[in-house]
Amino acid sequence: MLRPRQQKAIQDVRTAYRAGYKAPLLCASTGFGKTHTAAEIIKSAIDRGNDVWFLAHLREILDDTARRLEQADIPHGFIMAGMPRNPFKPVQIVSVQTAVRRPVVRKPGLIIVDECHLAVADTYRQVLDAAGNPPILGLTGTPCRLDGRGLGELFDTIIPTCSTGDLIAEGLLAPIRYYAPTKPDLGDIRTRAGDYALDQLAEAVDRPSIIGDAVAHYRKYAHGRRAVAFCVNIAHAEHTAAAFTEAGYRAVAISGNSTREERRQALTGLRQGTIDIVCNCALWVAGVDCPEIGCVILLRPTKSLTMYLQSVGRGLRTAPGKPDLIVLDHASCVFTHGLPQDPREWTLDAKPKRKGAEAPAVRECPECFACHAPAPVCPCCGHEYRPEIVNRGPEQIAGELVEVDEAAIRRERNREQAAAQTLEQLIEIGRKRGMKSPYGWAKHVLAARQRKRAA
Repeated sequence: MLRPRQQKAIQDVRTAYRAGYKAPLLCASTGFGKTHTAAEIIKSAIDRGNDVWFLAHLREILDDTARRLEQADIPHGFIMAGMPRNPFKPVQIVSVQTAVRRPVVRKPGLIIVDECHLAVADTYRQVLDAAGNPPILGLTGTPCRLDGRGLGELFDTIIPTCSTGDLIAEGLLAPIRYYAPTKPDLGDIRTRAGDYALDQLAEAVDRPSIIGDAVAHYRKYAHGRRAVAFCVNIAHAEHTAAAFTEAGYRAVAISGNSTREERRQALTGLRQGTIDIVCNCALWVAGVDCPEIGCVILLRPTKSLTMYLQSVGRGLRTAPGKPDLIVLDHASCVFTHGLPQDPREWTLDAKPKRKGAEAPAVRECPECFACHAPAPVCPCCGHEYRPEIVNRGPEQIAGELVEVDEAAIRRERNREQAAAQTLEQLIEIGRKRGMKSPYGWAKHVLAARQRKRAA
C-alpha cells in the first residue's frame, strides 16, 4: 500500500515525462520508501509493455530490490555476477560493474538508477549508451557529489519529495539524539579527490585513545543498542571491533574484502540481536535496510555530505521498542555538514569551489556533548546556556554626531537578508540581530521564499 507522499511522487514522475523530460531525478531521503515506490513504477511500466532495468552499484541494494520485487510478484532476471541469467524477463536487476562487461541482449524501455548521484561516472555512461539511452529515472536522497560535478550532466529535472525532518515529524523516521564527544585534529591532513587522504586520516583517528573513547561513550549513551560504526579503512574497522569485543560486546568487522556470506551474516546477526556492533569500512553507506540499528557511530571524518547523510540514514528507520536514534560523532561531521535533519536545497548545477565556507549553525552542550539546533536549553540534559551579552547601548565615538538614516538601515538589513541563501546563513543573521528564535525565523524566511517562487 503506497503512502500519500509516494503516490504523489509517482504522479510527479509521470507529469515530468509527459512534460518532455527524459531523465527526471526523484529526490527522497532515507525512509521515504524509494524501493517500494520504484517497484510500483516498474509494475506500471511492464504493464505498458516496457522492459525495465534497475541499475545500482552495491550488491546489498540489488539484493534488497530483488526481494521487494519477489514480494510484489514482479518477474525479474539478473545481470549480476554469481546470479542466474534470464535475459528475457521483463525486469532485470543490473549491477553496473557486470553490465559494463556484458553485451546487451534486450534493450530496456526504462532504466531506474539507484544512488544516481554516482551515475555521471564513466562506467554508468557506458552502460546507458550500450542500452540505447532510453528514458531514465534517478533515485537518491543526496543529489550532490564530492567532486562538485553537477548531476545536470545526465538528469534534466529534480522532483522533490520531503526532508528527513519532515519524515521524523510524521513519525516515519526515528527522532535523533546527536552527540559529538570527540573532535579529532584534522588540521594537517591533505585532501585527495575532494576528501581527506585516507592514509593520513587513518593515522589521525585509528588510535587507542579515540577508539577507547568510542567504546566508553557507547557504553554511556547507547549500551544495549545494536550499532553500526563507520571506519576509515580495514585495519581501523578491525581495531575498533577488537576494542568493543574486549569491552564485552559482540562486534565484527566487515569491508569490501569480506565475502558475501560474511556480509550477510553481519547483517543477519544485527537484525536478530546476536551481534551488537558491526564495524564497517566502505560498506553500508547505502542499501542496508536494518530498522533494528539504534546507534550510529561515526569514526571516519569526511568532506562528503552524501557519505555523512547516508551513514546516519542507516539508523533512521523506526522499529518496535526503538524510541530514537543515537548518533555518536567522533569525527566532527556535524560541525562540517550540520545536523542530518536540517533542510537543504538541492540543485542539478555544478557546485562552485569555495574556500572558507560558513560552518553550519550547530550548538554543542558542554555538559553532555549533545549537538542540536541553536536553542537556549540543551534538549538532552536541560543545561541552560548563558545568554550572550550584547551591548545595544549607544557606542561613544569621538567626532560629530550624525543623524541615523533609518531607511538606509532597513535597506541594508534587507540586502543582507536577501544575500543569505542557506538556513545556516539566515540563522547567523538572526543571532546577530538578537532574535529570540533565530532558527524559527530563518525557517519562516525560507518557507516564505519557497511560497513566493511557487506562486
